[in-house]
This record gives sequence, structure tokens and C-alpha cells, in this order.
Amino acid sequence: MSVLKRSICFFLLSMAALAQSDRGTITGEIRDPAGAVIAGAMIEVKSADTGIVYQGGTSGTGNYVISVPSGRYELNVTVMGFKKYTKTNIQVSVATDTRQDVTMEVGAATESVTVTEEAPLLKTESGEVSHQVTSDDADNLPVLTLSGSQSFFGNGFGNIRDPLAASQLLPGVVYATDAGLSVNGLPASTEAIRIEGQDATNGTWRQNTQISQSGMDAIQEVSVQTSNFAAEYGQAGGGYFNYTMKSGSNQFHGSAYIYFVNEALNAGLPFTDAGVITGNSQKAGELYRPVQRRFDYGGTIGGPIHLGKIYDGRNKSFFFFNFERFQENKSFPITWTLPTDAYRNGDFSGAASPLPVGVIQTGAPVFDALGRIMFVDQIYDPQTTRTVNGVTLRDPFPGNVIPKNRLDPVALAIQNFIPTANGPGAINNGIFPPYSSYQHTTNYSFKLDHSVSPTTKLSLYFNQILTFNPNNNGVPGPVAQPSATDNHSYTSRINYDQSIKPTLLLHLGIGLLYTYIPSGAPHFDQTTLGLHGYYAPNYFPSFGGLDDFLSGGVNLSSSPFGGGALGPGGFLQDLWDEKPTANANLTWIKGNHTYKFGGELMIEGFPDVSVYRSNGIFNISKTSTGNPDENRLGAGPWAPFTTGFAYASFLLGQVDNLNINPPQQSKLGSHALGFYAQDSWKVTRKLTLDYGLRYDYLTYLKEQYGRMPSGSFNTINPTLGRVGATLFEGDGQGRCNCQFSHNYPWAFQPRIGFAYQVIDKTVIRGGFGIQYSAAPNNAFLSYNDIAFYSLSGPGYGIPFMSNLTGGNPFAPGNPFGNAPLVYPNFDEGIFPTRTGFDANGNPIYTPQSPFITIDRSSRPPRVWTWSVGVQREVFRDLVLEATYVGNRGVWWTAPELDSTSYNALQTSDLTRYGLNINNAADRTLLVTPISAPEVLQRFPYLANPASVYNGFPTNQTLNQAIRPVPQWDGVPPFLGPPMGSTWYDALQIKGTKRFSHGLSMQGSFTWSKNLVLGTSAETQYFTPGTPLVNDVYNIGQNKQLSQLGAPLATVISGSYLTPRMRADNGFAKSASWIMRDWQIGALLRYQSGQLIPSPPSSNGLTTELARDNNNNPATWGGGFTFWNVVPGQNPLLVDPNSHFDPTKQLALNPKAWVDAAPGQWGASAPFYNNYRWQRQPVENVNVGRNFRMGKEGRYNFQIRAEFQNIFNRVFYSAPSAGGIFATNPNTATQNANPYPNGQTGALSAGYGFVNSLNGAGARPRSGQIVARFTF
Repeated sequence: MSVLKRSICFFLLSMAALAQSDRGTITGEIRDPAGAVIAGAMIEVKSADTGIVYQGGTSGTGNYVISVPSGRYELNVTVMGFKKYTKTNIQVSVATDTRQDVTMEVGAATESVTVTEEAPLLKTESGEVSHQVTSDDADNLPVLTLSGSQSFFGNGFGNIRDPLAASQLLPGVVYATDAGLSVNGLPASTEAIRIEGQDATNGTWRQNTQISQSGMDAIQEVSVQTSNFAAEYGQAGGGYFNYTMKSGSNQFHGSAYIYFVNEALNAGLPFTDAGVITGNSQKAGELYRPVQRRFDYGGTIGGPIHLGKIYDGRNKSFFFFNFERFQENKSFPITWTLPTDAYRNGDFSGAASPLPVGVIQTGAPVFDALGRIMFVDQIYDPQTTRTVNGVTLRDPFPGNVIPKNRLDPVALAIQNFIPTANGPGAINNGIFPPYSSYQHTTNYSFKLDHSVSPTTKLSLYFNQILTFNPNNNGVPGPVAQPSATDNHSYTSRINYDQSIKPTLLLHLGIGLLYTYIPSGAPHFDQTTLGLHGYYAPNYFPSFGGLDDFLSGGVNLSSSPFGGGALGPGGFLQDLWDEKPTANANLTWIKGNHTYKFGGELMIEGFPDVSVYRSNGIFNISKTSTGNPDENRLGAGPWAPFTTGFAYASFLLGQVDNLNINPPQQSKLGSHALGFYAQDSWKVTRKLTLDYGLRYDYLTYLKEQYGRMPSGSFNTINPTLGRVGATLFEGDGQGRCNCQFSHNYPWAFQPRIGFAYQVIDKTVIRGGFGIQYSAAPNNAFLSYNDIAFYSLSGPGYGIPFMSNLTGGNPFAPGNPFGNAPLVYPNFDEGIFPTRTGFDANGNPIYTPQSPFITIDRSSRPPRVWTWSVGVQREVFRDLVLEATYVGNRGVWWTAPELDSTSYNALQTSDLTRYGLNINNAADRTLLVTPISAPEVLQRFPYLANPASVYNGFPTNQTLNQAIRPVPQWDGVPPFLGPPMGSTWYDALQIKGTKRFSHGLSMQGSFTWSKNLVLGTSAETQYFTPGTPLVNDVYNIGQNKQLSQLGAPLATVISGSYLTPRMRADNGFAKSASWIMRDWQIGALLRYQSGQLIPSPPSSNGLTTELARDNNNNPATWGGGFTFWNVVPGQNPLLVDPNSHFDPTKQLALNPKAWVDAAPGQWGASAPFYNNYRWQRQPVENVNVGRNFRMGKEGRYNFQIRAEFQNIFNRVFYSAPSAGGIFATNPNTATQNANPYPNGQTGALSAGYGFVNSLNGAGARPRSGQIVARFTF
């Protein structure tokens, strides 16, 4: 902390030495006709739009640097004894140096030399790899869409236009959505976003950039540094995005526009029948086109601040205002799964299946310890639970019917709010009139610029973006209340620039990013249901897991694959992101050197107020009415093809798991401070050398008052007397007198680059640097940062609560004798919490983990980056460049590699207990309850479960008893550990054709190799491309291909404007008018297909070693091993780039794989470069007409049509193959889906099943109409 305090003091005391600005520079050298440098020349740079003048001068070696906002400028050089030199039409981009060398001519100062040609595209001043995209360029190409899912299942709305979509134009970038942006092979969402030079990255969850974005038409230019950027740019991993906002000018200018989406412009979803989906026989045989009505409209206006005779701001004061609004109203068909009348009365005889458990998975049925065959969806009576020879089992309800006197009164009261089924069958039997919902996003901003004097400039920027969506779901009453989206975000900036003297430039900036994310639901009195004692009794209780998608229950979503939840739909929590920022820099020109010193400060806090879980979240499981013995037989992970029925468990009041905590409030926060010094040294007229050093000090995310817990694997738990305790950082009672982590103090980052102009039109550039990314971010940690209680039953199929009428088991005066829950609770023995009593009245502590463990090292990710390339100006408006770009990243957040958090077993653990994973009997023993005779025979001390710890349940398995911390499962790591690594090497070829003769084009080709170890994104929770970890204790073998990488990628973009023809007569003039001003634009992207994962093994090894996803909620991509490759077998049954019928044809070859032997890890890699799915190109085209009006065409009206997937290629969803929720070659083929004509018999499951039901996964041609008026 002392380091941070000293740093802040230094920041405040040295404002002249403080980071990034919103500006670019014009730099060069002034010489006389003989080539001698001219010192002391007067330099004036005048904005072509505003008339504002920026003054400077040359150093003793004739060099000058003028810092200006992006835009068009005029350069004037005045030297006594020489003609005045004027150069016009100089385009300056943010964060780039524009070279303008001048050779003066002898003559009187009253004479002048004027040069009007555009500056060359050749970049001679820097070794960095960077790109610039103006808003006009992006708008003229079919890049900015109102994107949203066309999926029949999804209720996805579109969204306001996203500036990051312009990154699709750049080489080395993989862009799917703002959550899937990867630059030069680095993890997704590690980019830094700056608005007007200051940080504007969403800290609550970096993937969600649009929550705080600026309006597209308010942006002048997006500058992107991707490799070897200067020392002033830091705290960025995968790219540095700097948005420069538009300013007003001396002439009023602006725009008005509307983007319009309608399904009439779209092609139909393949593999659908509109007659079947809509019920309209007149549409039979037609492809279904979901209704889409989206609008994005707005306008801009900018100009001088002119208040009549009071104030004339021309050449001094300007404003620019932007307004944009997106809106979409949608109606959704309702097809719910609701309990049948029989189900509502406890009669599940219709759900009973003739299919024995185990047949689908192994081909043979399994029998319980009494020799009884078990059937899928057969329900068992919890009151008959008993232990026979150490095996827990139950008896089935006769006829699969629950006696009515056994139904729980609270469950029946809740059932009264569930709509009644009005259709046939048990699935999709609730058909009701469509419901409507909407999403509105409003984004407005203004910018004020004022020239205090030719040497002093001041600007102010403010932006507000509001998004509201009621998230209606059509469900009447309180049983499934939606939580509205009502996000507010505000961005403000104040920038001050001054030329202290001609060779000394100062920039200062302050800002604030403020975001508010509320989440709530309508009030409801829980006591009317018979519930009592819960901490938020004014909200409906939440229930999950009530649906079995094979046999029904409750699913109040429109998707047959999700839902099953009742109660409030949100977090019942209000969250804020408050981020004040500041930066400053000082530029000093001395001789051939341009020195720059600066720094930046960010202070970010996340206050939140929460009753999330305080209403009670009750998770229901079919295992509560299943036969617990099936888990001993290895059938537990086979759900849904197991015994039990979720809705039956609900009606009996059997709660498998309860999430609960008292109302809470907290505030997480962190700081970031950076300093740098750099020099651009013009060694010779042809050679420029850039070098610098940056230092960043980043603090880890911590709770303001130490109320956030962290699991510690080496601290004694005072409740149980063994290691495995919960710590609270800080000093004082109940605290650990420690800090959870350590801030990294050594983030020094040297940078060096060069640019050498070999000949007039050829430049070689390169560089090397070290950069540190931002520290691990919130990632919605604020929704769960305070200790909450997730309480489960003592074993498989044993519920935590056997009824709902008893109330909150932790309320004051509860009948269980539990101590009331309090907040904050600084008890190191808080987990596990007592969950019941055994037959002797002794307390039971079912294994229960803390929510998170925080790594002791919070070092930020470090990237070594380098490049070398050559750029050639082929002719005046065409430049080609080829660059080798490489980087190596370390210390990325990699929770899948945290072997301690798995809390799992290694071979050495088994050896210590005399077990051998290669012995079949030992493998069976590991998943057998400790009360079983065969376990007690080998481990007689387990007859006293207190030998594990006091309160250890006897129906827990042996592998749980011998885990390093047996009272816990896996613990999700957060804010680390910094164990992830990345490797990237690429050849990037780029060509740029500047607008001339009506044509502008850009193309790129990238050939790359991208490997990762344990990381794919800035956080590994709810992110794309999660790595799959085979054996976490053998980390080196888990280096794998990145799922976000594309080894081959070609991007071509451009637009063409038809010219005016010469016309000598009326006919020719008419023909010219008809043919001129047509505009055609295209964005074409062709890249390698998506990787297909190797199938996950079903040999049970990860379960036996307590490493699978069920045992370790932390290991989203961990807990795997794989089938082995069979040499000579093609893993594909079809060519994914050809046409095939997914309703009849599986795509993958099960014969290409053989499962790993029992007790053995698979030898396959998670991914293979030649095992990829369909290439799905981006082929977007627009065509429109400009209508120019007024003098010199000052007013322009454009109307155009844009189409995505212009050729309407059929895209298939990825096949069922592997990954977290995977199938494997043993998966039985099923034909239960309907064909498009409604007849049953289409493929519905199997290894390589490609889901095409109602067009799933397809992205048929879609279109939008754009009308735009500019002046």
C-alpha cells in the first residue's frame, strides 16, 4: 500500500509529468535549399474545419512536433528570408505521427509556396503496428448491423450499432461479438478501450462493451494499436482501441439517419416449414422467417457556438451533438412445458419409461443392491430411504403415483400460480397467444471545444447511454417474474492542451465513467404460500430444475432445452461501476529528439446492494426421488436417463440444494497507476528510433471492508479442526491479519521500435516490447463477492430439505437448532455449514465449498511482443505491407490450471491409502459410500466417520473422504491464478487503396499459429473458447490450439462510387444523372472453420479422482480426459463444406475414436488443426444511391440496402462432439425430432448430431435499409 500512496503523491505533485491523449501529431524537419536545418522556424497548423490555429517552432536541429486532434489541417512555415510555405489537406489520425518535411525556398516572406496534394500513405515515423478506421469508412461499408439472433429458440434482441464491429476490417483480429474479440492471438476481451484518451473499459464485465459505448456517429476515428505500441499506451493485452470524438467546425454540419430491419429483407430459415411453425396451412412448404422489426435512428449537428450579438465563437468555440436510438418491438410465440393434470395430482404413471437405466449408455440395464432393475423416470419414495449392506437405496412408489396426502402444501400453493396445460402430451403442451416485449437503447453525447488562445485549448465531452428491456416472458402472475434491464452509463471527459513554448507541449485530462445496473422484480408476500423466515419475504421464492426435457415438468421458456425455473428472473441486486480517471503528458522537442513524459490514474469501485438469494433459491433434482444406489453403479452422470422425476421431487417438497444469505451490501475496488518516458529520435532523415519505458502499478480487486471471503487450503478450520477454512482479509477480530494477494511491483515495460526508409517508397519497420495487460477484472464477481450459503444434502439423492413448510432452516428460532445467518460473518469455520443431524442427534456437515478462493499472486498478464515488416508505396494511393507479428503471453488468468482448487486426488494420494487406479476393484471402491462393507473392510477406521471430520456424512463416497480437504468440493478460483500462457506467430499482409477515382479498398491476409495453455479470455467464466484441461497435474500436456484462432484468414473490403459522365446533350445528361453517384460496398471475410473438440472419455476416471465437473464447479473446462484417435479413420462422415441433410445424417465418425482404458488418461489432444467444422464466410454487400444537392453537393441524401450472407449460404450448427456439455461416440442415436413437415423421425441425438430443428444455428441472408442525410 505504501508504494501506491507514494505513487499517488508523485502523480499529484508532478502534473507536468503525467498518459494517453486524444491526439495525433504533425512532425517533420525544416531545411533550406542546401539541406541545412533551420532552427527557430515559426510553425502554424490550422484546422481546415474549425479554423483553430496551433503554434509551435523548430528545435536547434530543425525538428518540430505539433499535437492536434484528429482531422484535416493546413501547415504554414514562416522563416525570415524564405518564402512562406503552405501545405494543405494533411490528414491526422489519433495516436499516430504524420510526417511533413519541408524544404524552404529563398524569397520574400510576402511570397508563398502552396502544396495541395495529399500526404503519402507510407508511414515512415514509427515501428508500431497500428490501424485507423474512420466512422465514415465504417459507415460506407456493410459493417454496422443491428445484430441479433434469428434463432427460432432465442428471444435475442438486436442492439445499437457497435463501433468495435469495425475491427472486422483489420488483420489479426477475430471478431464475433463484443464478447468474442481477439487481437493477434491474445485472449478475448483483453483489449483496452479509451475515449478521448482515457479508460472507458467496462469494469463489471469486460465482455459487455456496449453497455458503455459511444455512439457510432459521434466518433471521428477509431485508432487501433495491435503490436509494438509506444510506452504511453499500456494496461492492454489484445489491442489498444482509442476513440476520438467528433468536434464542431466553423460550418454547421451534421447528419440524420435511420437503419431499418424487416423480415421481408431476409431469407427463410433452412430446414423449416412456415406452415407447421405458424399453423397457417397457406404457408406450407415455405421457409419460416421470424418477425424482425428493428430501427436505429438519430442525427448529429455541429458548428460554432454563436449567440447572436452576445458571443461569436467562430474560430474559437464549437459544439457537436449526437443522438442515437435503437428500438425493437417483438412478439414471441408461447410454447411452454407445463405439468399435466396427472402430474399436478402426483400421478406420474404416464412418465414411467420402459427403458431401463444404463441401456442407452452401455447397452445393458443396471440393477440395484437388491437385484431390482431400475427404469428411467421411475420415482422412489424418500421415506423408504435406508442402508442395506452399506448401500443407500429406496423403494419405488407403486404405479409411479404419489399419495395425495404426501404432497407438500407450499409446493401445491406455488403450483396454483403455474398455468394449466392446454395441449396434448407432457412436452410443449402449453400453447398461448404470443406475448410482446421490447428493447430501447438511447445514446446521446455532446462535445464542446474552445480555443483560449493559439497556444491553449480546452475540450469537454459527455455521453449517456440508456438501455431498457422489460424482459417480458408472457407468464401471468408472480411465478416467473421477469427482471427488467435498465442500465445507465455516463462518460465524461475534460481535456486541456497548452503549448507552453514552441518546443514544449502539455496535455492534462480528467474523466469519469459511471455505470448503474439495477436488477429487481415485483414484490410478493411469501407468507401467502406458507413460506416463512426467509430474509427477503417480499419476493417470490426461486426454484430451479423443475423440468425434464424428455418427460416434462415446468419449462416457462420458449426453448425445449432450457428453463425450468420459477421466481424472479434477475439478481435482485443493484450494482454500480464508478471509475474516475486522469492523465497528463508533457512533450519536449530538443534537437532530433521528441521526448514525452506522462502517466495515468484510474480508481474503480463497484458498490452493490443485494437481496440476491435472500428470498431463497431452491434447487430441485430428480435424484431426490430416484434410487441413490444408481450412483454406486456409475449411473449418476447419465442424467436425464436415470431414475427419479424432478417435478415429483418438487411436489414432495424435496429440496436438493438451497442457496440463501441475508441482505448484503459491499464495495469492491482497485486502482491502476502508470508512468512512462519515451523518445522519438530522428537519427537521420531516413531512420527513426523510438524507445521508452513504462511502469504500471495495478492493485488487485478487494472488498472495501474485508467482507469478501476466500477459501484457504492450508488454514485450520476451527469448526472441524482440520485444514480448509474461510479467510477474511484485513486486521482485527475474525480477520486473517493478512492480505489475500500481493500487488505486483515490477511491471516495468521497455519498448523499442525503428522505421528505416530504405528508398523513397519503401520502409522497413520493426520493434520489440513488453506490455502488461489490466489486472483481472470484476467479471460480475460483485454479484457473489460476499459469503453465501449453498447447502446440499449429505449424499447423492439425499435432499437437504424434506419439506418446504418448515421455513428457513437458518431463521431465528428455527426448529433445527441452526445458528441464524448474519452479515457480515467473519467466522473462519463458516463452511461447511451444518445441514442436519444423524440418527444419534449429532450434527452433520455436508461438504460445502466457499464460493471462491483468491490467488496469492495478482500479477497482471505480461506479453512479449515483436514485429518486423516492410511497407511499399506502389503508387501514390496504393500501399502494400507484409509484417511478421509474434507475441508470447504469460500470467493470464487460468482457473482451469489451479490444481489446488480442484481439491482432487492424485496417484500419490491413492498410493498413500493403498489404492491403485489401475485396479478395477479400487476404482469401484473410490465411488462407493464409506458405510459400505467393502469400504469398511479396507478402511475400518471409517466406521467412525469423525475420523474424517466431525459430522462427515456416512453416505459420502470414499474419494470424498480422502480428498485433501474432504469438507469441500472444488473451489472456483477468482482473480487468478496467473498460470495461463499464449503463443502467436503470424504473417500479416495488408494492402490499402486510398479513395481515388471513386474507389477505395483494403485487403489483408493472415497466416497464423495460435496456441494457448489454460486461457482463452480475460476471465474463464461465461466466455467463448474455454480451454479443455486433460490432467491438471500434468500441466505441460494441456498446451493446445486456441478455439478463437483462425490459421488462415482473408479480409477484403471496399467501396466504389460511380462517377459523373461527360454530357454534351440532354440525353447524355439524363444518362449521366441515372448512372452517377451509385455506391457499392462489400466486406468479405474467409477463414478457417471452427475447431471440433475431441470426444470426452466415459471411462469414469475423472469421477473416480473427484475431478469432473459435478465435483468441481470451478473447472468449467477442466475435469476431462479424451478418447484416443484411431489411425487411418476419418473423424468426419461428411464434408462440412458441402451440402448434407442434418435431419438424416450424423456428421462425425465414432469409429475414429477408441475410449481410453479404465484408469488411464486419454492421449489425444483437445483439438486438431485438421479437425474443423464448416467454413462460414462473412459476405456482406451494400448498394445505394447518393442524391447530391446544394452548392458543390454540400447536401447529400443516401439510401442503400445492405445484406449479410448475400449468397444465402447454409450454415450448420456445430455437431455434438465434445466440450463441457458433450456427447461422445457411445451416445445413442435417436430420431425423435420432427422433420420440417412436422412428422417425427428426424435425428435428435447422437455423436455428430447437427441440430437443425427450426433452423437452429443457421444465419440465412438478412438485410437492412439505410437512409442517411448529411450536410
